[in-house]
Amino acid sequence: MKVSRAWLQTYFEEELPTAQELADLFTFHSFEVEGVEEVDGDWIIDLDVLPNRSSDCLSHRGVARELATLLSRPMKREPLRSPLASVEAPSNFTVTVDDPKLCRRYMGAVVRGVCVKESPKWLQRSLERIGQRSINNIVDATNYVMFDLGQPLHAFDLAKLMRTPEGATGIGVRLARPGEQIAVLTGETYELSARDLIITDSVAEKPLAIAGIKGGARAEISTDTVDIIIEAANFDYTSVRKTSQSLRLATDASLRFQNEPAPELPAFAMRDVIKLLEEIAGGRTMGVYDAYMPLGERMPVDVTLSHINKLLGVSMTIDDVERILVRFEWEFSLDGEEFAITPPWERSDLRIPEDIIEEIGRVYGLRSIPSILPPIPSDPPKVTLSQYCGDLIRHTLTDLGYTEVLTYTLRDKGEVELLNPLASDKAFMRMDLRSGILEALEMNVANAPILGLSDLRVFEVGTRFTARGEELALAIGVRGITTKQAKMEAALAEDIRLLSTALGVELQMKIVDGVAECSLIPALAELPTPTAYREPLPWDGSVRYAPWSPYPYVLRDIAVWVPADTPATEVLEVITAHAGDLLVRSDLFDTYTKEDKTSYAWHLVFQSPERTLNDVEVNECMDAVTAKLHTRQGWSVR
Repeated sequence: MKVSRAWLQTYFEEELPTAQELADLFTFHSFEVEGVEEVDGDWIIDLDVLPNRSSDCLSHRGVARELATLLSRPMKREPLRSPLASVEAPSNFTVTVDDPKLCRRYMGAVVRGVCVKESPKWLQRSLERIGQRSINNIVDATNYVMFDLGQPLHAFDLAKLMRTPEGATGIGVRLARPGEQIAVLTGETYELSARDLIITDSVAEKPLAIAGIKGGARAEISTDTVDIIIEAANFDYTSVRKTSQSLRLATDASLRFQNEPAPELPAFAMRDVIKLLEEIAGGRTMGVYDAYMPLGERMPVDVTLSHINKLLGVSMTIDDVERILVRFEWEFSLDGEEFAITPPWERSDLRIPEDIIEEIGRVYGLRSIPSILPPIPSDPPKVTLSQYCGDLIRHTLTDLGYTEVLTYTLRDKGEVELLNPLASDKAFMRMDLRSGILEALEMNVANAPILGLSDLRVFEVGTRFTARGEELALAIGVRGITTKQAKMEAALAEDIRLLSTALGVELQMKIVDGVAECSLIPALAELPTPTAYREPLPWDGSVRYAPWSPYPYVLRDIAVWVPADTPATEVLEVITAHAGDLLVRSDLFDTYTKEDKTSYAWHLVFQSPERTLNDVEVNECMDAVTAKLHTRQGWSVR
């Protein structure tokens, strides 16, 4: 969310720190900061507000409350603590909510005699600085209050609602009928399902808006509008999220509703938007209809000092915790070392002791928490049979020249289907390891030249998921590149025999297309209980790793005639010295001697870590190498 420093300043008497200082404060205590920029004489801070704080901090008031706590200074104004005046329902207007669980509160205010026009310059600038487009004074007022308090609002043209013969109008909140359609303000038409919550003209039974997401064109505010209905509601966050995802329609309103704002918030937003509209649009409020299902009394969260210190790894005192709770301005009582803390109603994310402790910890300061190594047990950890078996397999196969791979667990088909898949091709848990091994082999065949491999040998020890349940399995795969596949599969059969010997259990593995797979359950049943954990393979410290280039390589061959007594290493030194940094690999693949001459042939692999190479660049490298080779007495490129 983009917040304005000037907007935040309206909440404080004392001058706030600079925008960069505020950004540093947020970074170390509250939110990630995406950027800080100057816009039209104001400083805008782009905050990445995570879901656990989205119920209160997708608003300038919420961020101001955060600053008041972190800076330990009072707020000049606190709109959510100001008293609310009692209001009466308007005549000839009602609100009907079919399911209060989907709409815990719906407030509808009837305002007559407004003048729709351009917003005042201060309002236009306030919205435009945070990236919002000014529309008209009615819409801008609802947007301003949303970005100020975090409560989405909407305005309907009252004249566009149907009336009963007695002159009554009303708003309805219900689930859509299958196939029902709505044209929204931006011109698109959406077909709704029976799980989508909508706002309707209760007399005409026609959709006016997609609840919590987008207003409809049917009751759009225009320059001819005189009488309006202002909506301030609290919709079920799960319902809003599902509808937003199914329609692929995300808005500032849906972002806030799907993060569970408090049902008390609409009343404060309604108060502020009515006041603002009276100032910039005129009109008279005829009353506010409030359909509300209270959640019940807020219950305190109990947390002890010892629990706080143990979870954070600190040594705070009772006084330390009390000072932080006072900065939050939370209600609390103390009994011995146990705090009974009642979070404010707008903080719907604070429900369990760990939530409270997290808040205490970040205000205390993460940099104030000492770094302590975890205790090291005197006895080695116990090893399970499956760990022992997997470790023994890994050691044996790596000693035989195999490389372990880890392939995707989610697949496009299987016996165990996910309820909420990440993608259509990842809707099932894998029922075998074979598919992943085949993909790994195919992928690395294409990369064999840069790896300098004559064959591929891979394996995986992992879990597969069937209708019978989960089971540990082993899959081994081979693929010949310069070696014939039949020879590779014969070697695989021999390696399976050696592995069976190492395990002391006969592995029943059938080789199909170079891949063998079996369940390890029978092997686990026959293995003795391990008494010691085998040490991992030693590392001498000489191995170095570099990032894998994402760009394609270029393969070239070169053959050189040299005097028979010239070693291949001498020729290769000349090639590598003049081929440049783009040469990443060279493999001698042929040596041929005829009379007093010897021919050496190399595969040369060129690749850049920064870009895709073109023929011109590689040709320049090859020309430089060829020119240098021809300067040597008795040397020539074939």
